[in-house]
Amino acid sequence: MRKSVLSTLSVLAAALLVAPAAVAAQGPDGDATGGPRNRVPVCLVTQADPDRERTVTVSPAAARLLVRLTLSYEGPCAEYGESAPRGNGTLTAYSQVHQGRPVAVGLVMTEDVLEGLPYDPPTAGLWCYDKDGDGEIDPMHECAGGYEDALHLGERFRTEVDSPFTYVLTNWNPMGHMPPGVYDKPHFDVHFYLNDNEERLAIRPGPCNVLVHCDDYPKGKNLPDERYLHPDFADLDAVEPAMGNHLVDTTAPEHHGEPFTHTFIYGIWDGEVTFYEPMVTHAWYQGLVDGTIEDSCFPIKQPQAFQRSGWYPTSYCIEFRENRHELTTSLQDFVYREAG
Repeated sequence: MRKSVLSTLSVLAAALLVAPAAVAAQGPDGDATGGPRNRVPVCLVTQADPDRERTVTVSPAAARLLVRLTLSYEGPCAEYGESAPRGNGTLTAYSQVHQGRPVAVGLVMTEDVLEGLPYDPPTAGLWCYDKDGDGEIDPMHECAGGYEDALHLGERFRTEVDSPFTYVLTNWNPMGHMPPGVYDKPHFDVHFYLNDNEERLAIRPGPCNVLVHCDDYPKGKNLPDERYLHPDFADLDAVEPAMGNHLVDTTAPEHHGEPFTHTFIYGIWDGEVTFYEPMVTHAWYQGLVDGTIEDSCFPIKQPQAFQRSGWYPTSYCIEFRENRHELTTSLQDFVYREAG
């Protein structure tokens, strides 16, 4: 009985809220075609037609009601990029754009991704090197990258929006990674790459540093000019194959005795900033699903200057869409930056 009542309410709410007097429809690129002020975009999705998404603008109160009673979600409808299976669910790259400005660039994963994840062996064995020369690969100490999925963002975003982000690389690390005692918890690395996937794949495994090829290692140590890096981010020599160098915020709580839950990392390669990376523990995602942790956004510390012009995020967000059983990890609050 309760399900049928909620279903009826959902249909009624959707019908009322998308009436011409209450809403302004938007074009496929997310640009409004008209409508009153003080309204917000929301992606309208109903239980009766879950595969149809339509951007509408409504009052903030109506948007909250739609999200609560239907399969709708906040912001303009997403352009979905590539998907891949992981755990018992699916990972998908997505972007949201409103009036030519990015609202979110992110990864959406169905909540069942958290179940059925691989733990043994600790990596997929894509980036390994027999460092001790014994003729065998030790998956714990001679492989990097965990289980990775490289997912390109949608073509329209990559070709029409003035933003450098092109794809999302997700790495599931069942045993965590270096440094020990800090990032050695089961977690996801969610990399938002600015450079081409081909350049990333050209970073070879080898015996230097964190299993990187010794001829490639100097490119990881070639840092951008200081003005392109926030001073809190330090080079801890975390140069990895098929990724690049990871610059860590040394002021983050996990480097001062607090447990690691989530953090932000800047990635660099051969003198350029090449990725933005939220790292999130499995426990944090599970807390969002269980309701013990609330949706949150966190500021991204900004450099003084940017190497190329475009829309750049100022925060990263980790959220759970309860009505859709989806977790999102995204870059948000974009500001246009001129190269300088």
